[in-house]
Amino acid sequence: MKQIFPILIAALIGLTAGYILNSNKDSQSSSNNPNENEIIAKLKRDLKEAQSKAGKIDLIKLDYTESERIIEKVAEISPEETIANLKQLRPTGETRQQTMQEIIHYMVGLTKASEKALPAIEEFFKTGQDIEYEETAQAFDRQRREAKEAEARGEEIKPNGIGQFISSGFGSYFLTGMVSNMKRELEPGSLRLGLFDVVHDIGGPKSEEILANVLSQTLRGLEVAYLDRILSEMAPDRYKEDVLAVVHELLIDPPATNGNSLLDESSRMFLFSLLVKYKDATFVETAKLMIITPEGRVDGAVVNYLTKILGEKAVPLLYAKVKDENLTDDGDKMALGDAILKHVGTNPDSNAFFTDVITNE
Repeated sequence: MKQIFPILIAALIGLTAGYILNSNKDSQSSSNNPNENEIIAKLKRDLKEAQSKAGKIDLIKLDYTESERIIEKVAEISPEETIANLKQLRPTGETRQQTMQEIIHYMVGLTKASEKALPAIEEFFKTGQDIEYEETAQAFDRQRREAKEAEARGEEIKPNGIGQFISSGFGSYFLTGMVSNMKRELEPGSLRLGLFDVVHDIGGPKSEEILANVLSQTLRGLEVAYLDRILSEMAPDRYKEDVLAVVHELLIDPPATNGNSLLDESSRMFLFSLLVKYKDATFVETAKLMIITPEGRVDGAVVNYLTKILGEKAVPLLYAKVKDENLTDDGDKMALGDAILKHVGTNPDSNAFFTDVITNE
């Protein structure tokens, strides 16, 4: 059926053009036959109607006593169609910038649709689907997939790139302090994050309800932090306890992931940054048991949290960990060392560690 409309349109264009050309050959005849203008006008109307049926334009007809006026306007697509289009877009390679512009255009359209767009967005959130737009996240995904393919071929796998950095104690320690300053960017980091902003911009009780519901169900630390910022703007302090409850739950019982998503792998950094933001000391005793991971590595996000919440009181615990002979990774030692050295001159363990560093013991 879709192929028929272009054929009809082409035929109408040909008929219209041919008729106009023939009519110009005999201007005298044209001036003496007023019906010709009406026929041409009808052909033009038929063309517009055919284009409308093909989905190219919408027609608004205003009936007058002596004539009919046709107004063209750009056809609008529904919020459901907009989201369906967004789900097909992947900003990569040479077309990345162009695709991101298209994504932003669609999101602006959803914002302009206002509350009419909320049901479609809410349904999308329920699917749990997402598309990562941020280039670093895409590179992380690519590196992980390549590593798995190499492993399947029996090749030795060596961590590299952003994956190696965030998995190291120092990387997660350093980044946890940075993510607390997260702000809204012109280009969203993912489809879901962009739609969070759309719902926020639409505003109103229904928008707040949708975002609060996503907060209660999300399994990503980044989304918890993002929603905390947005909901704090919409309703200051109303969702603090809800945010902390979700943070505790995800830290104690983290969801299983496939390891390919940077947004998943960096989740703990965002969760611990929220504990620091709200100065939540109720998680300290649990966090002390998380300094060393089951793999024998230092969790830098935990070290950052304990350092910020306990201050100098965290030094004896961290000093004991850095002295553990089973700890061999330099990045892990750097995370502990940076936290310990903050109190040189006021804490004996910090002074002792400083001496160890100077004497290379």
